[in-house]
Amino acid sequence: MITQLLVVNFLALVAYMSIWFLIAKAHNRLDIVDAAWGSGFALVAWISVLQNYSLHSVLLGVLVTVWSARLTRHIGARLRTRRDPRYELIASKWNGNYWVRAFFSIYLLQGVIVWAITIPISLAAGLQVRPGLTTTFAVIGTAIWAVGFIIEAISDKQLHDFIANPKNKGEVLDKGLWRYSRHPNYFGEILIWYGLAVFAFSASYGWLGLIGPTILAVTIIFASGIPPIENRKKSDPKYQAYMNRTSVLVPLPPRAK
Repeated sequence: MITQLLVVNFLALVAYMSIWFLIAKAHNRLDIVDAAWGSGFALVAWISVLQNYSLHSVLLGVLVTVWSARLTRHIGARLRTRRDPRYELIASKWNGNYWVRAFFSIYLLQGVIVWAITIPISLAAGLQVRPGLTTTFAVIGTAIWAVGFIIEAISDKQLHDFIANPKNKGEVLDKGLWRYSRHPNYFGEILIWYGLAVFAFSASYGWLGLIGPTILAVTIIFASGIPPIENRKKSDPKYQAYMNRTSVLVPLPPRAK
């Protein structure tokens, strides 16, 4: 069952990201991939439910969908107002066929990353559940998910409101959750996926579900999440001062100036 889930989910994501690639090509915008990101997780969750229906897999599907809907709405609002400079910077270094490179190195790659991150969903939906542990781990996982969801939602709202205010142009957001972490939204997202991974602990070899959120954490911390943002802002003296006093990810009390 688990092998079937992994294969079917992978093929579904390849098809899904290929469709979004065609949409991006039609609009000549690479950053449309961000709109596909959140919904890809919901796609995997419900395909898993269809393959192996249980209250356990349905609860996972609901939690992933709630997170996905909020994130997709937030990203969609951002894409309507501005382009994401990260993708323009990446594409500026390319040689050869632009759109072929975009398909493999952005769209297909992100589909593979989504597939890897959703490993705990496949495990929780497809492996033999150990009696007596399902409810316990579902409660723990949901609690961790809820904390992460609240942190991500609040920090995204604070960032949106800050950017929307013209008076804040050239300033640094260091209020609210952003006072304690330079990237509280990413911290919330990582917490969400570790919470979902806990669901898989009720299944044999469920600890393998930690692979998914760990891949997400590594991607955010060392690749396409935090580094491009900070590299773009590190020459700003105000942001440098902010970096010196504020934790990069985990919310902590600010260091003395």
